[in-house]
Amino acid sequence: MKRVFHWIDRIMRLDEVLASAALFAIFLVAIGNISMRYLFDTPLAWTEEVLQLLMVWATFLGASALVRRNEHVLIGMLSENLPASLARWNDRLFNVGMVLIAAIVLGYWGLQLLPYSNFRSTPMLQIPYMWIHVAIPVSAVIMAYHCLVRLARDT
Repeated sequence: MKRVFHWIDRIMRLDEVLASAALFAIFLVAIGNISMRYLFDTPLAWTEEVLQLLMVWATFLGASALVRRNEHVLIGMLSENLPASLARWNDRLFNVGMVLIAAIVLGYWGLQLLPYSNFRSTPMLQIPYMWIHVAIPVSAVIMAYHCLVRLARDT
């Protein structure tokens, strides 16, 4: 069983790799479009749609990677002034608990969005918006997983 959790944990760490790859792809596509526009006077029309897709995926996968690494936005002033035992519970309640609640809400509303976004497509490449918006529930599930792992390890 421990081996299964080890593999699940390794798969869940792909969020950082995929977010980094999306950011690098954003850089390449943007540089390619700038080069085509200013050097050859023929801008690439499809780059805006690809950049939008990559930016959404990089943002949400990057957010889940930050939750895993505990580098998301924190309010540490209260925890720094509390005794160690209370600071631990404060971290669990506000740090992990609030992020878990936000991930659940994000996942719920992200799933509610998917049926509507399947009927719309991007104008140039005809990519269904579902492929853009599916990043929301995917990252919410990964964030919730990271929060639950942190709660289990802190017990």
